[in-house]
Amino acid sequence: MSDLAVRFARLAGEYEARKAAATAAVVRWDWYSWPGLDLRPLRFERDLLKPGRRLDVRPAADRDVLRIGFDAGGRVVVIEEYSGFLGGRRTDETFARHDGDVVEAACFHTDGPVFLHEYRFAGGLMRSADMVARAGSGRESYAYTGARISRVEIEHDARPHSVLTAEHDDRGLVRIIGTWGPRQQSEVRYERPPVGFDLDAATRAVEDALVARIPHAAARLALDGPADCVALSYYRADPLTIEVHAATADERADLSAGDAEAAWSPADFDAVTDVELDPDDAGRARLVRQELALLDADDHDTRAGAAIGRRLLCTVAARLNLRDFSDALPVTDDFVVYAADLELVDLRQNLADCLPPDRLARLRERGLL
Repeated sequence: MSDLAVRFARLAGEYEARKAAATAAVVRWDWYSWPGLDLRPLRFERDLLKPGRRLDVRPAADRDVLRIGFDAGGRVVVIEEYSGFLGGRRTDETFARHDGDVVEAACFHTDGPVFLHEYRFAGGLMRSADMVARAGSGRESYAYTGARISRVEIEHDARPHSVLTAEHDDRGLVRIIGTWGPRQQSEVRYERPPVGFDLDAATRAVEDALVARIPHAAARLALDGPADCVALSYYRADPLTIEVHAATADERADLSAGDAEAAWSPADFDAVTDVELDPDDAGRARLVRQELALLDADDHDTRAGAAIGRRLLCTVAARLNLRDFSDALPVTDDFVVYAADLELVDLRQNLADCLPPDRLARLRERGLL
């Protein structure tokens, strides 16, 4: 067991002492929007997040918020997290110790220790972060070109070794490439949009590409009879993570026997496939997905980016409902295409946005609405 793991095991008995020492060092408290602040390089950029904004006052109790305490040197020594879901109740507290070029941060939940991090600096730049938490341990090592972060090596006992490579120019961060696994798989984690990028125009181009390619995806689905529906599934927080599902009328009838809403649940359909876009459209879709995520990062509470993504998929489905789908796969007379988040939270609104009124009426007659 590493020294940090041994220290983590002792944390439960140190809560009061760490809290007292850290709180005593606070000279200023500020409220911050979620996700607050983090010392680790590229901590937010790699996950398409943005640091929290300082707030003049504490917001309403239904918003996630952090109260951060700074010492006389302007260093973070206390972070308190408050949950909007829990009506503004404090859930986690992090206490930081600063000792020369070493910073130790210990986080506690209401039910005990969550993590212990040790950050090491040299020349004012973080060089490593050793981390132990309930779910495992890991380490990040940082390399720089001048004062700009250029490489992050990530080790975790539950995941393959990975590397983030950051590219900069005189305007700042250009892109982040993630590489992992024995086959050195890679993906763009962030890329600065090109000069003149227009999110509305790019969104319309992605819409057109999906309308063109989804029938090809549906044609690959294997069903036991005519398709009664094609569903475009997505996660509410990331609407452009799309899969195409289909189900027969018999399959939907079986699903709806206990719950009518289950007939609309793409997660319960047997037939599923991905949408294959050509490289230009795939790159455009990735960039739109990124910019929508960053819109939500700017305002976590309104989820404006997720709302744009939801409307995009509903528009795609509405357009597909106007075309003859029988050239892609056999369909029933009541066949429909619709968008559905996997949690079915948006289902009613989506069906109203995706389906023509006459088909909505027929589905109500069948007891599916």
